[in-house]
Amino acid sequence: MRLKLNLIMCDSCCQIDSRELPYYKLMKSNARSDQLILSTATVQNISECRKFAWAKKALAFNYEWNIGTQNRRRGTRKICQVLQCPEIHNFTTLVHDKNYKYYSTYPSSISIDSSFTLACIPRAGVFVFSSNNLNYSQAQTACQKFNASLAHIISEERTNGLAKYISLNTPTFVGLSNRNNEKLWKNEFGEPLFCFNYRAWGKGQPSHSKGCVSLVQLPEVKPGSFWKVVSCDSILPFICEILPIYQFLRN
Repeated sequence: MRLKLNLIMCDSCCQIDSRELPYYKLMKSNARSDQLILSTATVQNISECRKFAWAKKALAFNYEWNIGTQNRRRGTRKICQVLQCPEIHNFTTLVHDKNYKYYSTYPSSISIDSSFTLACIPRAGVFVFSSNNLNYSQAQTACQKFNASLAHIISEERTNGLAKYISLNTPTFVGLSNRNNEKLWKNEFGEPLFCFNYRAWGKGQPSHSKGCVSLVQLPEVKPGSFWKVVSCDSILPFICEILPIYQFLRN
């Protein structure tokens, strides 16, 4: 029985460890983004810059390609600036610079209607916050319409970062639920909660063995953001997560 449980956990959790990394696509030549820089490195080529960006959990980067710093031992070096957030408003913070190329894991423009708000959570991703209230299944469908899913919430930077954009004391659907006979809490990618070390359950939570998870922000509670189980039929606002570019390329 113990061996069987270990095999089940490996099947579920090992797939997360081997998940394909997002792809940094060339979005614009002769330009660089003015988004906040996480870190800067000197590299030999674009592959090194991509690896540096992955290591820093950057969502985009500027790559200096036209001018290199000469080093006798290591040859021509390039500047790699990795960014907290990508250009998502049609290149509004892009600057003309003939020495750079701009790469991103997200499209440069994401079309949403007036009932949604688009925001970047540094080192986490790009998210859409809905002012419409729907049940969990309806929220899933609404997210899918712009190639998104209910937001993956299982990390401190995601939970706390997303909570900054929701109304106080208003439960908001996120991508974590337990709705089938497996009796497992899973995100929208089918990844079980037990594969992750992070938890943000509120006091007395999870209050039910089944249900859907909402994110709640309370000013008088520390930490102010936590997970709360609600009925999946509840009518609530919700958060979608825009899928990075590698998803578009593979689907």
